[in-house]
Amino acid sequence: MGAETRQGRRARESRRWYLLFIPLFVVVGFVEIYPLIESLYISLTNLNGGASLSNYVTMVTTPTFWNALNISLLYSLSSTILAVLIGIGLTFILTQELKGKGIFEAIYILPLAAAPIVVGVLYSPSSVWDDIQQFFHFILHQPYFNELTPSFYFPVMFFSDAWEWSPLIMLVALSIVNSASKEVYEAAELHGASALQKFRMVTLPAVFRSPVMQFVVVLRFIDAMRAFEVPLAWTNWLGYTNTLGSPVDTISLYLYKLLYSSSLGFPLGVVSAVAVSLFVVTLVGALVLLRLMKAVGG
Repeated sequence: MGAETRQGRRARESRRWYLLFIPLFVVVGFVEIYPLIESLYISLTNLNGGASLSNYVTMVTTPTFWNALNISLLYSLSSTILAVLIGIGLTFILTQELKGKGIFEAIYILPLAAAPIVVGVLYSPSSVWDDIQQFFHFILHQPYFNELTPSFYFPVMFFSDAWEWSPLIMLVALSIVNSASKEVYEAAELHGASALQKFRMVTLPAVFRSPVMQFVVVLRFIDAMRAFEVPLAWTNWLGYTNTLGSPVDTISLYLYKLLYSSSLGFPLGVVSAVAVSLFVVTLVGALVLLRLMKAVGG
């Protein structure tokens, strides 16, 4: 009887494991699900409280929305690709036989500790580029280059965002490399493969085939789609602080300007419609990117 009672008690306790997730579900529901449902409701409601698609009609007929959407897609795709390239490049360096490899790895990780707004200010014209301008002009005797043209500030914005998050790609890639079978590398070395050949033919397929790397790349894309701080720093330097639909307005920055622009009467319904659209576009983009990553990884 005692053994059966203990077994029954253990069985009942094992069936209660889901109770441990209740606090998590409550927090996620309050922080994530409720705002999403509320935004969806507001976006489908007109000023009189009735159901209407007028907010979405206003959104899709506004050129500034399409401008912000295009900028967001360009920004997220470019910064994600750059982050992967930089992270893979750092991985190649750290997989070589180097003295003080741990010091280099610690240095490469530092950008992760920087706040995005700090990164935006760091790469702005008044910061590092002033010094570079002086070096080019007074040391190399070259003319000043224009920092306020799209051909300059777009690549800088993409690179600054990629510079901050490339260490994450590097760390994931290194963990995959360290968990890979050493016999494969030894066999490649016995066949005379160079370090670059081993990295290209052994390391890269293993890295991109990993579900963890695929998930991290998609996560990086999702994070880049909501980029706000770096574009905010540049919109101030370019003189577009109060300009709706500026050349550097991502969707998040567009939402910020749209919501706090008193001249527009605080169009909460349109803001909600844009926010819901951002969620949908990000979700679809993430699914497409995940499929591409799986196709590349094989």
